[in-house]
Amino acid sequence: MKKRKTWGGARPGAGRPKGSGTGSSPDARVYRVAIMLSRVDRERLESLAAGTGKPVATIAYELIVRGLRNGARGPRTS
Repeated sequence: MKKRKTWGGARPGAGRPKGSGTGSSPDARVYRVAIMLSRVDRERLESLAAGTGKPVATIAYELIVRGLRNGARGPRTS
């Protein structure tokens, strides 16, 4: 019987090598964060994404990282 060419296997270290799939980097999906948006905020995010031609998740990621790098300190309390 011919061996199937797959990434599978239950052995330690077996499986698809990290970074061999799609994505910006091997660690791009290690730390996931879920956020809840109001309808208005979601629509604004979708509008920004449509205007740039990028996926909504990419725009959300870029906005969060930009805020953190610019010294975001926490939620506003008005």
